[in-house]
Amino acid sequence: MRINNEDILEIDGVRIEPDMGASFNLKPIYLGHIADFSIQLIFSGSPVGSFKLQASNDAGRISANSEPNQYAAVTNWTDILGSSQSITASGDHTWTGKGAGYLWVRVVYTRVSGTGTLTSARSNLKGV
Repeated sequence: MRINNEDILEIDGVRIEPDMGASFNLKPIYLGHIADFSIQLIFSGSPVGSFKLQASNDAGRISANSEPNQYAAVTNWTDILGSSQSITASGDHTWTGKGAGYLWVRVVYTRVSGTGTLTSARSNLKGV
């Protein structure tokens, strides 16, 4: 079984910590050949808003030479039902996906008020 643990705040070797004073999308995670996945978020400050997962079956260009080029063509996103999580303070959240049939998943943050920082976002993937 193949296992991959990845910092999803890092894009082509550059790490960011998103400001939760605005809404944002994290980079998509490719799930080809993946049976199970989990995503864990850690955030500080006093953000008020919600996180949710979105999925896509767009092919993308997974063999492209840079991460942004791999998912640049992934444009059709659908909310994953039941994945929304409201937040009102610093804390953490984790999702677990079993037998996901889609090719891509991403985290979306929608700000309502407050500020904070997403300090950690990691995915753990298990597949063949």
